[in-house]
Amino acid sequence: MVQEIPLFKKYPKLKTIPWVSVVNTPTPIHRMEEASRELDHKEIWVKRDDLSHDVYGGNKPRKYEFVFAEILRKKKKRIFTQGAIGTNHGLATTIHAKRFGLETHLFLTEQEPSQIVLENLLCHNYFGAKLNLMKSKRQRRRRIRTKLFFDNSAYFVVTGASSPLGTLGFVNAAFELKEQIDKKEIPEPDKLFITVGSLATCAGIVLGLELAQLKTQVVGIGVTDPSWSSKKATIELANKALGLMRRKDPSIPVVSKKLEKRLIVDHSYFGEKYGASTEKALEAIRIASRDDLKLEHVYTGKTLSGLIDYIRKGKINKDEVVVFWNSKSSADLTSYSEKVNYKDLPNEFHKFFE
Repeated sequence: MVQEIPLFKKYPKLKTIPWVSVVNTPTPIHRMEEASRELDHKEIWVKRDDLSHDVYGGNKPRKYEFVFAEILRKKKKRIFTQGAIGTNHGLATTIHAKRFGLETHLFLTEQEPSQIVLENLLCHNYFGAKLNLMKSKRQRRRRIRTKLFFDNSAYFVVTGASSPLGTLGFVNAAFELKEQIDKKEIPEPDKLFITVGSLATCAGIVLGLELAQLKTQVVGIGVTDPSWSSKKATIELANKALGLMRRKDPSIPVVSKKLEKRLIVDHSYFGEKYGASTEKALEAIRIASRDDLKLEHVYTGKTLSGLIDYIRKGKINKDEVVVFWNSKSSADLTSYSEKVNYKDLPNEFHKFFE
């Protein structure tokens, strides 16, 4: 029997789409008391997707519930995916795929070896990823394409698992939020701030909120190159997910034209380049810490900085209910990385530690 996740409760015909349980749901939602006090705004809430899994939470596991189910349906044994050497997506894939008996092969390009990057790289090894260092993105594309051609047991997972199928994980998350509203755990939000990176998280939330007929406007804070994480690209992915759903259940309404009005994508808090910190992000991290939230400067710090700035500039009315969707895992991986000697990694990766 397929579990009654919120999306399937709403649209039972979608149960024919493969699904597996990965996430600890529903993730908690609560008021950010200290932030509300400091910013003189009563209704600031946080959706704790950082707690979506005990070992590695954040936004990725929700996407895997549909993506991994499809991999298992096709009887694949290996996942090929990509990123830079410190890829959070690659690490999350490796950790969660292992539970389903799937082997992860990471095709990685170089990046600045910060402490977090090196910790992730060690964890790739600890959790059993097969590591491949590529000289360029072009070489990586060729290598993956060739390996997929010769290996019928492999499945390619796109960056961030941000496919139409992965997007369904956050359509479901929006209906999960609707259930929390119905249970009076939170007032219906006026605005919801969420990270826009590889698109599926924001795209799924926008589509799900529209289908759930909530009034909530989504403010997506762009944390990757604006040419990649644009409003247009986000809406296009949402519409592809909607098309996937409607092929299973044609009664699902065509809401494509309404998505434009529901979504704002703002790259004002991006900084100089991907991964670069900003003063506003560091301030947001400090403010969040007072509510016992552990943010970082690449994704969630910038997203919360947008919410803070909107309040200060009067873009959010005093009586509006605002939600910050915390999409980065807060699990501490130090105990795993400390068990790995960098010399256990393939030789080409040693230079990042030396």
